[in-house]
Amino acid sequence: MIQTHLLKLDPPYQIITCRGEVGMQIATLVVTEETRDEDGNYGITTHSHPVVTYVDKQLKKQPDSDSFENDPALIACGEGVVWDKVEVNGTSLVCMSDQTERKLTSYGFCRLATEMLENIALSGKWQGHRLMELGANLMDFGVTILKEEKSQQEVILALSKGEFIDYGDKEVVDSESMLFPMPVPVMEPEEMLSWFRMIVRQYNIIFGSSIRFSFRSRYEPPYDEDYLDSDFDPNHLTPGQKACNEVVELLRNTDLYKGLSVE
Repeated sequence: MIQTHLLKLDPPYQIITCRGEVGMQIATLVVTEETRDEDGNYGITTHSHPVVTYVDKQLKKQPDSDSFENDPALIACGEGVVWDKVEVNGTSLVCMSDQTERKLTSYGFCRLATEMLENIALSGKWQGHRLMELGANLMDFGVTILKEEKSQQEVILALSKGEFIDYGDKEVVDSESMLFPMPVPVMEPEEMLSWFRMIVRQYNIIFGSSIRFSFRSRYEPPYDEDYLDSDFDPNHLTPGQKACNEVVELLRNTDLYKGLSVE
């Protein structure tokens, strides 16, 4: 037997995000299922799903403007939407609804974007301008994304691999740093280059065209002995390690910023 209970929350509400979606949690849908083990012993399994609205009706669009209550088109964006594929403990907190200044540093934004980008990379299929969509969704809730002060960013790429429930065994090339994650599936180097180009372009649009990225691979000299796995052999690179080196070489010889003017 499955039972559900809607737990309405009191303000201030949490503005949350998961895999690029942003919403204000106004309630929690608790789903309880009775279970029996092989011996017939009774148990229960509980799931808690966020119930969100995509509009903060108390938020001013501009300091001297009317509230969202006067804009029916925005109200139609969705209220009382159940994130049925997400549980509460799988979301990330952006801010509270009573915060008058809602700001995210570049690290804060990248923290929210990491899981989304990782899932896109693991799927092996590019899914449009998701970083920009995340930025726009945050702005809808009055969140200001602060510009990154450091214009030169070194990105050290390395393999990140493991067993994933939804995707099986996957190898992904990603930045080691939490700032500006760039997970890309291991493919032909030219395909990987196109993927990196799309990620870099979106970061430049969000944080400003003055940011320039330089790239290096963990699998090219000079080696960092404190990082490299014990099974790394510079004389016998794995296909994934070779792909990482090859795409870095392409990145160095490609003008990632050609025709980019975003400010």
